[in-house]
Amino acid sequence: MADKYSELNNSELIERLNDLEIRVSQLESGVNSYQHEQGSISELEVPESFKQISTGSFLETKVGEYGLSWLGNIVLFFGITFLIQYISRSGYPSISTVFGYFSVATIFGIAYFLKENFPRISSIISLNGYLTAFYVTLRIYFFTEPPLINNIWIVLTLLLVIVAIQLFVAFRNNSGLLIGMSILFLASIAILSTNFHISLFITVIIAVLSVIILRRFNRTGMVYLSIIVVYIVFLLEFFSNPVMGNKLQPIEYHNYGYIYLIIVASIFSIISLFEETENLLKGRIVGFIITNGFGFSLLLTLYIITFFKEDYSIYVGVIAALALIFSIFLQIRSNWKISASLYALYAFVLFSIMIHGINSFPRAYFLLAFQSLLVVSVAIWFRSKFIVIMNTLLFAILLVFYLSNAIILDGVNISFSIVALITARILNWKRDRLTIKTSLLRNVYLVIGFIMVLITLYNLIPDRYITLSWTVAAVLYFVFSFILKNVKYRYLALGTMVASIFYFFIIDLARIELIYRIVALMFLAIISIGISIYYSKRKKNMT
Repeated sequence: MADKYSELNNSELIERLNDLEIRVSQLESGVNSYQHEQGSISELEVPESFKQISTGSFLETKVGEYGLSWLGNIVLFFGITFLIQYISRSGYPSISTVFGYFSVATIFGIAYFLKENFPRISSIISLNGYLTAFYVTLRIYFFTEPPLINNIWIVLTLLLVIVAIQLFVAFRNNSGLLIGMSILFLASIAILSTNFHISLFITVIIAVLSVIILRRFNRTGMVYLSIIVVYIVFLLEFFSNPVMGNKLQPIEYHNYGYIYLIIVASIFSIISLFEETENLLKGRIVGFIITNGFGFSLLLTLYIITFFKEDYSIYVGVIAALALIFSIFLQIRSNWKISASLYALYAFVLFSIMIHGINSFPRAYFLLAFQSLLVVSVAIWFRSKFIVIMNTLLFAILLVFYLSNAIILDGVNISFSIVALITARILNWKRDRLTIKTSLLRNVYLVIGFIMVLITLYNLIPDRYITLSWTVAAVLYFVFSFILKNVKYRYLALGTMVASIFYFFIIDLARIELIYRIVALMFLAIISIGISIYYSKRKKNMT
């Protein structure tokens, strides 16, 4: 073989190499063509039995590796805790504590030994180590009679050190489980603390941590967890912390707990300023705001009912002003416009409560009606159709409550009438800015205005002039329809004329004097015929 190739010169060798390269290329193209016709290997039909074996093996591996690891660590934790209790009850509390810390060291040693080859199992074992360390340290003062260390602050400091180490490791490894466990540990320390201010200060720390975690790791679940545990701690502290054996009742003095409440809610609100990411979407931001708002409102209501029932207007007004200022800031600086709308609506709801505190019902309805006009103005500035929709619902509900009240005031009637008609005009004027494609919202306000004008005149004008006043209102609607070149006001005019005629024949004919009947009849006849002539001319012009 060697002799054969040694007889070839360089040109012949090059020629044969070229031939070999051509043959290899032809083989490769043939294989590719076959795969293209038959489908890739991954796309070839695999027998169902092989699929079942593959799926079964995968599930078996998952359950065997991770499921049993979790189960084993849970069993190990309870085994260690029961053994610690047994040693302590046998009269050796100090030895039980030493054994507990020895177990913690052993657990972390095993986790370190398995870290390189089995990182997932190692992390699960590490969680067990932190949980056991927290429990063993907790037993130094709690659940042990008498305590090994009779100073609760030393024990709480040791617990905080454990949480600090855990957070350091969690941040370095981006471990969601460790972060979540740290938040729960901090909430536990806050509940265990016998000092009201220390407990609520820890809630501030949890709130700050949740914002940092979201900013750095995009872990939205940790934010929900933080909001929930923070307001649970507030609720427990408000009711004298019954977990620590106290009687379930509101605290005797507020201890400025509402200050911590405002601080915590404000910290959670900072999330509204974050930019959108793959994990932080609009829906989750709205979820944070609603969850935070619900918890804050619940606790604020409890504080107001218990401590500020007589002078709550000042406190509610301050919070409303802060919420409105923050909504304006969000509108200017944030990409989440829905957040600005939510905070603005919340502010106006609080302003409504403040108005009620200053001027009780039914007089409060006067200011509440004009506040609705202010809300619409803010909605136009924010370009928020959402605020307009919510304000329309609230305005309608407010009107229903007012009309169902036994006391009807002329000033309130006038305010509802004016606000409804002006709001309808504004919505028509700024419909492009609000991107409102239908006239539904404007029609709602026009209908409300139509009804309230009739009610206002009915209560404001003497009985014998009601028909006349309604007829004058119909004329004014026609005048506005010409000035504004808007057909909706002609509809209002026609509706008012129909109402006037029905009212005259059903009510006025039976009770008013003859001279007023004649005047009303003549006025109705003139206006009706005039309107009829207008529509006749309009019909001719159209044809």
